[in-house]
Amino acid sequence: MFIEAKKLIGLPVAAMDIQSKIGEIRQILIDPENGRLLGFLVSTGTFLGTKKVLSVIDIKDWDPKAIVVSSIENLIGKSEIVRIKEILNKKIFILGMKAVTESGKNLGEVEDILLDTETECVVKYYLKDLMQSRVFPAEKVVKIDKEIVFSDDTAEIPPDAAGASAMV
Repeated sequence: MFIEAKKLIGLPVAAMDIQSKIGEIRQILIDPENGRLLGFLVSTGTFLGTKKVLSVIDIKDWDPKAIVVSSIENLIGKSEIVRIKEILNKKIFILGMKAVTESGKNLGEVEDILLDTETECVVKYYLKDLMQSRVFPAEKVVKIDKEIVFSDDTAEIPPDAAGASAMV
């Protein structure tokens, strides 16, 4: 199944054991080394808005109305998974990240990403700048750090572009 990341933000996380909402997705956590989905930063709604981490391996179902896990115990502390802790400390959040080409040309910022829930990978990046929206396949990503670097500025035309059928 493919799902846009923006549709996940604010989605409830439900636990099967207590058949209840245990949190809400606040941030998508992507490994910048390989574009794999690591998990989510989840707001638990408890005192002081505590945020926990949900690892993608603990997801039992990608329901359109909620992410389903086995137990509330699947929500863990932000420092319990080393790779996620590193990403949080470096503040590497894909949504809203500046995008450029290897030659330094500004492409705008990441407005959304398309995730494949089977492979747990980003397959497309939706970029937006003042003039246009463009879609880049994940294969064009060269590096992700404080900005996302694409090999070039050749993009797919977004499906909602009028009369679009070819590459830009």
